[in-house]
Amino acid sequence: MSADLAARLRRETQAEVMFDDASRARYATDASIYQVMPVGVMVPRQEQDIATAIDIARELKVPVLARGAGTSQCGQTTGSALVIDTSTHFRRLLGIDLERRTATVEPGIVLDHLNAQLRAHGLWFPVDV
Repeated sequence: MSADLAARLRRETQAEVMFDDASRARYATDASIYQVMPVGVMVPRQEQDIATAIDIARELKVPVLARGAGTSQCGQTTGSALVIDTSTHFRRLLGIDLERRTATVEPGIVLDHLNAQLRAHGLWFPVDV
């Protein structure tokens, strides 16, 4: 089934698709003690890649695991699933609502990069990883 998944992702998306042992092993861990080998990894280049991958995975009954900036310390980004890594192409701050003190971000943004952009408005996201 993973061969079918990889072939379809390569054919139907613009994403980088990695199903080799070395790439999968890199995504089998995070900053925790957990190690779980994923089925495969894709790095989407556009939003449509994500939607297409989810549709394909649903059809093939393969779990999906979204991976953002990669700061998990409790195993959240490990699993026997198709890992969708958004840390390369989905790292933007999309908007700031100063009145509500909220920010809309893409899932791959890194905390330090977010806070660097918020600093100009006298704000910061006070999470200590």
